Amino acid sequence: MFIQEFRVQPSNASSDGTIKLRSLLDYFQDTAGLAVEDIEGTATELFARGYAWVLTRYEINFLGKLPMLDEKFVISTFHDPSHGYNTLRKFYVNSHDGKKIIDAKTSWFLVDVKTGRPVKAAAHIEGIDKGNVEPISPDFEEIPELDEENITRSVDFPVRFHDLDYNAHVNNANYFAWVHDECPVDFGSHELKKLCASFRSGAKLGEVIKLQFEARESNFYVCRIIRPDLKKPSAEFSLLWQQK
Repeated sequence: MFIQEFRVQPSNASSDGTIKLRSLLDYFQDTAGLAVEDIEGTATELFARGYAWVLTRYEINFLGKLPMLDEKFVISTFHDPSHGYNTLRKFYVNSHDGKKIIDAKTSWFLVDVKTGRPVKAAAHIEGIDKGNVEPISPDFEEIPELDEENITRSVDFPVRFHDLDYNAHVNNANYFAWVHDECPVDFGSHELKKLCASFRSGAKLGEVIKLQFEARESNFYVCRIIRPDLKKPSAEFSLLWQQK
């Protein structure tokens, strides 16, 4: 298991002093990169060899109070490349006093940049099956399909230059930030308990995507992201909130 310590900086803190969701996911991505840097190199080195990682699933459970401004916290991570084209990765976040506050699981494809098609990581990255490897269950919580007749909120988002990552698609952390901030819930009295996501395709610069929400019982919301001229959603989310 790879372990990295961080401190919540002013630029990463929200108005209530807790770490921003976008910043938390950036820390996850940075930690994952550091964990495999001696195996696959940096992100630019991997890209130069013709490969890039693409996120397909995300599941985050919030178990305790999020780190506050100036507080230290620890991210632990390991991966499991034994699921065909899927490489799974787990993250744990522990507070400065050792309490587990976040449990997250992700699924990734290694993509051939030229063809855009997924390839098996074990066949293209030597040593990916060694170092910080532990078994991970491939089961993810299913995201309910949004009901067209019960859309609670619909928002259009133009994709801007700084939304993009090195692959020239919208960075996954931006989707989470958009969905979190546009969810029609009272942020003053609620906090996230669970957040799930499923990705099919990445939005590009200049596109105007649509976020659609459906409110269900017990502070549960379903969201889908629609790209122009595509029949199926580009991404789907579910958000479970709880009273603070």
